[in-house]
Amino acid sequence: MLKKITAAFLMSIAVFALHAQSDPDLFTRFRIAASGGYAYRLGKKPLANDYYKDIARGPVFDVGLYYFFNHQSGTGIKYSEFSSFGSGNLITGQFVRSDVKIRYIGPVYKSRMISQSGRFHFLSAVSLGYMSFRDNATFDQGGARLKGGTLGAMAELGSDLRLVRNLFAGAAVSVYGGSISTMHINGTPVKLEADKRESLSRIEASLGIRYYFF
Repeated sequence: MLKKITAAFLMSIAVFALHAQSDPDLFTRFRIAASGGYAYRLGKKPLANDYYKDIARGPVFDVGLYYFFNHQSGTGIKYSEFSSFGSGNLITGQFVRSDVKIRYIGPVYKSRMISQSGRFHFLSAVSLGYMSFRDNATFDQGGARLKGGTLGAMAELGSDLRLVRNLFAGAAVSVYGGSISTMHINGTPVKLEADKRESLSRIEASLGIRYYFF
């Protein structure tokens, strides 16, 4: 009995999916996106210091799941991770080697325009979420683990190009904003002065794959 119910359920999904592809009044409600790209942190950095330049740029990886209420708007959740590595002298003269990760997760509101042919999707997004910072730093005299978190914001513009059926290639430019006022150094909270807050703001460009269904 269970096998028959499962088979009927799968058949219903298949029929609906085929109908959605052939009927222009129907549209795919779910979108899965995975992207990789490159980002540059926007905070103020000391001039002519390679260490600060190195930890300000690096690769990013994003994933998201979205649900569209209609052709134009939807909501979902996004996770993004930025990584950078660098070594050199701080402005104090002390040598340091850093392994930095900045993560973002939060709900997203998406707006969408679909071309008449259905081949192109133009999208924009805004989000408020949680940004975290982690740096496993190594100094001449030992190591330190720096951690912090804050409320962050994200805005994005992008487009998707249909490759085959529900599979699309996508490109996007995103901007993130946020700064940390309290840093935990080896578990001890340290309040940062206003002009020395750790900026997590960045701009990134990414390419990826999107899959639309149901």
